[in-house]
Amino acid sequence: MNNKEFQVNKEFLQFKGKDVLVELKNNEEYEGNVVTIDNFLNTVLKLEDGNLKVIKGEKIVFISIQE
Repeated sequence: MNNKEFQVNKEFLQFKGKDVLVELKNNEEYEGNVVTIDNFLNTVLKLEDGNLKVIKGEKIVFISIQE
């Protein structure tokens, strides 16, 4: 693999395709399925109503997998 290709940290990839709870620094919470995530924790969630929510990684306190 070319060293210049972008690679997402495999620890972040564990969230992709999973139902998660995301808590933000302003105490807002979002539940949804992770469509994509990058190394800066910028995250796209598919919410229950089918809408997509883009969350900037700098606003995230934690992401937990819902089981």
